[in-house]
Amino acid sequence: MRDQPTGEGLLETARAVLRDDLIPTLPSDKRHAALMIANALSIAARQLKHGDAGERAELAALERLLSEPFPARTDDAPALRNALVAANRSLSQWIRAGRSDDGNLRDSVRAHLDAVIRRKVAESNPKYLGAKA
Repeated sequence: MRDQPTGEGLLETARAVLRDDLIPTLPSDKRHAALMIANALSIAARQLKHGDAGERAELAALERLLSEPFPARTDDAPALRNALVAANRSLSQWIRAGRSDDGNLRDSVRAHLDAVIRRKVAESNPKYLGAKA
């Protein structure tokens, strides 16, 4: 078990201090950059919270969709990343070749891409999904 505060908690505290204590004191020409840093801290905290679960789910979905196994499904983050890149490359080739243009496969590809985009937006800008979902 990790000591408290966790990495996620530290990032949230840093963001709160930046947003509440420092940004209001900055000259107006520096506030935008500070707000971008605060946003980056929020994204990093959400990524820490969820770990690689989303990437693992995406890879599993691609394997089902393409009916093709992609190696390196281990706890090794670079191997997971490489397998995901290879699987997405295969999906792109399918789409370019027109293999997903018809019927159920088209709907499955569309649903997969929608799920991937929603996961990415949930990480980078969850308020958008709350307002639009």
